[in-house]
Amino acid sequence: MTAAAPTPDPALDVAYFRRWLTAAAQLFVRDEARLTALDAAIGDGDHGANMVRGFAAARVAADQSPAVTPGELLGQAGTTLTNTVGGASGPLFGMALRRTGKRFGSETAVTGEQFASSLRAGAEAVSKLGGAVAGDATLLDALLPALDALDGALAAGTPLTEALRTARAAAERGAEATGPMQARKGRASYLGERSIGHQDAGANSVVLLFDALTIAADSSWQPEPTAAASPQESVEAVRSTPRSGGGRVGVVLVSHSREVAEATAELAKALVGSGDIAPVLAAGGTDDGRIGTSAERIHAAALKADEGKGVAILCDMGSAVLTVQALLGEGDERTMPAGSRIVDAPFVEGAVGVVVTASAGGDIDMVVAAGEDARNYRKG
Repeated sequence: MTAAAPTPDPALDVAYFRRWLTAAAQLFVRDEARLTALDAAIGDGDHGANMVRGFAAARVAADQSPAVTPGELLGQAGTTLTNTVGGASGPLFGMALRRTGKRFGSETAVTGEQFASSLRAGAEAVSKLGGAVAGDATLLDALLPALDALDGALAAGTPLTEALRTARAAAERGAEATGPMQARKGRASYLGERSIGHQDAGANSVVLLFDALTIAADSSWQPEPTAAASPQESVEAVRSTPRSGGGRVGVVLVSHSREVAEATAELAKALVGSGDIAPVLAAGGTDDGRIGTSAERIHAAALKADEGKGVAILCDMGSAVLTVQALLGEGDERTMPAGSRIVDAPFVEGAVGVVVTASAGGDIDMVVAAGEDARNYRKG
């Protein structure tokens, strides 16, 4: 019996990377709900929708302005991701693709070794941009093991297609390993130890990207027309899906300045992205618009933010804290919502942690702890 001829290595040319981009877009549509569920547990719940939107846009850009080299194609895709994907995923995945494409230069095709070294440069750029390292429960915990496996397989003389499969398997193991880790970067880090037990959505997206690399190795592969149909419909479906649990923790931001309270509320909501945002009310300034605090405004905001799961209240300083303490204690006849608590946290950083965690469905203890964890953030 004659042995089957070995599968030839694919040419890593612009046609290959166009197939990769199409396959990746299709896989993100297929796994959108799973990625969303992973992200909702410790993030803002829109990672799947964001990746669908980003790769759909990258495909459109590739069709409208066809690239002639792999480097040009990846650079274009990376820029599109950065411009269209919300949160940290766009800049991070976009940086990885742009740096990889830049390392390709003007080559019309690259070798497996060139591809691996260029991907490594992309990973290093991601690490520098996000300040993350292996073990922080980020996309790097899938990407770095995959690159190590790819380097090892190629050095051992393994055919490229098989080496890509080996790298994909290593990425999957790396993504699974983020489950027992405590997240130390990104929004999941706001949860501290409560992030343990949840896999990182970005790491799982890396697995899909390596899946697409192996799919693209078959030059005869064609996408299923229905699999990637109308990605915008899939995005809107995620946005319109109500969260379970009958309500979330409300958030009230109390500042001496109305402008500061309102701007901080808008910043925190913007960082949640396109997910379903918990009730966030600003209670800044006095009733007549002066600098100061108003028990009436705070009380009204707390009642409006209440969905039956408690209200987390952040104060900027001094009399704001005293006013809220009076409302929560026996020194004021106005009844605050059950479960209302002051969060002892820096105002802006704490607000972001509180709003993100409340929007992800965390209970009042998780929300308060996420805000208080902000006291430990280092900026240098």
